[in-house]
Amino acid sequence: MADNPLDQLRENYLTAENLDRKTEEYLQAIAPYNHRELPFNLEQAALVIIDMQRCFLEPAYPLYSDNGRVILPRLTALIEHFRKHLRPVIYAVQQNKGEFIDRGEVLRFWWPHLPLEGSRETGLAAELAPGPEEKIIPKRRYSAFFATDLELTLRSLGIRQVVVAGLFTNVCVEGTVRDAFMRDFFVFLPADTCAALNESLHLGSLRTIALWFAKVTSVSRLTGTVR
Repeated sequence: MADNPLDQLRENYLTAENLDRKTEEYLQAIAPYNHRELPFNLEQAALVIIDMQRCFLEPAYPLYSDNGRVILPRLTALIEHFRKHLRPVIYAVQQNKGEFIDRGEVLRFWWPHLPLEGSRETGLAAELAPGPEEKIIPKRRYSAFFATDLELTLRSLGIRQVVVAGLFTNVCVEGTVRDAFMRDFFVFLPADTCAALNESLHLGSLRTIALWFAKVTSVSRLTGTVR
């Protein structure tokens, strides 16, 4: 990743050893913003996983984040909880057909790297193996709702609450959370199943999301197994 301008912003702020402690610190730090009590109802919920792909989770790629590797076990535990209760799990994956087909001038400017449809880098992390009825939705922009059938899928499933998780907190996760809110879904964001390139970006996004768009929580709180 030589000459990668993001290297100066990259910070490995999460580890397997500090994830629980950091999550509680974040929830305490955003408590004044996270003041609305929103009851979680698993029977009305779907889990939407954002961009947990090789291009973000393997060191060979420019947008790799070690923080994403750290949250993977917590995310897989949440997936198993949804599966156990026969609730929908949906995967949104970033990819484009071609640079001049569905990428666009603005996205090319802000994000020069091109994750191509069908390439190895756009595949889900090896730890994530979607079940036969778990849908994978390709997305061409940051939000998983933009120009996709995610809303149609959620409406067809009778979903009223959406749990969002994945990468990066302040980009595609926040974009999806905002769009879910705009479409009148109640949204939950477990702080221990999302991450950013650095801690400042992560925490700033959690504050914004908590104040205006979603209930920020943790996996243990959602699953009733508070640590």
